[in-house]
Formats: sequence, C-alpha cells, structure tokens
Amino acid sequence: MIGGGGRRRALWFAIFWIAVGVGSYVLGVQLEVGQRAEDSVLDAAEFTTSPPPPLNLVSIPSVAIALGVVAVVALLAHGVKRALVVTVVPALAIVASQLLKQVWLTRPQLFDLDVPNTFPSGHMTVFAVVTAALVWAVPTRARGFLAVAGAVLLSAVGWQLLAYGWHRPSDVLGGLALGTTAFALACLIRPATSRGSIVLGRTLAVGLALVGWIMVAAALVLAAVAAWNGNAATLLSAGQFGCIGAATLASRTLLLLSVGRT
Repeated sequence: MIGGGGRRRALWFAIFWIAVGVGSYVLGVQLEVGQRAEDSVLDAAEFTTSPPPPLNLVSIPSVAIALGVVAVVALLAHGVKRALVVTVVPALAIVASQLLKQVWLTRPQLFDLDVPNTFPSGHMTVFAVVTAALVWAVPTRARGFLAVAGAVLLSAVGWQLLAYGWHRPSDVLGGLALGTTAFALACLIRPATSRGSIVLGRTLAVGLALVGWIMVAAALVLAAVAAWNGNAATLLSAGQFGCIGAATLASRTLLLLSVGRT
C-alpha cells in the first residue's frame, strides 16, 4: 500500500517537474552549448517520416478516441468527477504544449543553424497525459501495473523521438515535464482519492524509482564520454537513456499522485 500525501506531495512533484521543464529549456534551447549538443544528437539520428508504433499512432482523431475511452473507464470505475479530470487536464496540457512551442517560447539562433522551435514535444506531451489519464482512470488495484506499462510506453516513445530525429532531448523532457506537472497541479487543486490499495504499490514505486535514477546516471556517464571523445552517436545514446530515466520517474510520479488521499 502507498500512503496518501495529498497537496504536499503534489506540491513537491510540481516543483520538481517544473524545474525539469525549465532546466531543459534553458540548457537545451537558450544556451549555445546546449544547442550545439542537441544539434549533434539530431545529426546522429536516422530521420524517417514513417516511424513504427507507437510513435506513428498520434493524430487528432486517435487522441480524441483514446481520451474518450479513458473517460468511459474512469466514469465506470470512479464516477463523473474523475472522468472529467482525465479528459480536461490532458486536453489543457496538449493545448498548452502547442502554445508554448508556437507562441510563448522561442529558440534563438545562437550559431549557424536556423530552425523553428520544437520545445516542448507535442507527441511526448500527448503520450504523457494519456498515460496519466489511464493510470488515474483504472481501478486502484491495477494502477501499479498501468504505471509500469506507461513507463515502458513513454520510454519507447522518447527513444523513437530521438532515434528518428523528430525531436531533441530537451523537447522530450519538456513534454514529459508538462504532462506530469499538469496532473500535479490538478492534485494541488483537488487531491485524488482512492478506494482500496494498489497491488504491489510500494514495490512497484520503488522499482520505478531505481530504474529511473539508474537510467539518468547512465545518461550522465554517456554524456561525459561523448564530451570527451566527441562522438555524436554516444551523445544520442545519452539523450535516449536520459529520456528513459525521465519517463520512468514520470510514471512513478503519476502513480503516487493518483493516490493522493485514501
């Protein structure tokens, strides 16, 4: 069983993920060293316009259908209020990602590379909020397994976004941060409630934390190696491991937020 932490837990998670999002934007978008590093990551990627699933599943109709299905699950399992939360919060986060990317944030041209802003990743935001909605929608006992499945899904998407040259690491981290922060803020307004306990909840939460931080540590080691030998492929791997770590930690956050009060 995972104890409920209510608004205090939500506040700390909101602060953490806002820091991840802001830090990613500053380091990856606003600093020349970050722009050059991420340009190297893009150069090492093998760009394709026809990626395999799950990346190629995102479209306006598919997102609408997914949120509709999640809303029905939440309605049957928890009632109208939860169904509204798992549809309204994701929708607001997806709109916010587009406004941030196209209107509110900018990518200065700090060296000879003129490219449009891609921060935060809209695809990563979509997968993050749909995963969050699913974790919150299903019955309490099943949430731990959904969180683990969500970690796998988000890790795969983050890996693909970098491998196929669709986004930079900062974009992926920004999308994860935005989606997770949206649900943390929702918990600040009204903490989630739970009936019953999560099967293997504490074990799964600890496991997700361990895997997440191990992947982050591996990313830092690979980034240091890439800085030493100048290998763009190693830097790409560092970004991918970092995104896996962040995705796993985000799934853990969403799991813990979903049991704000018991």
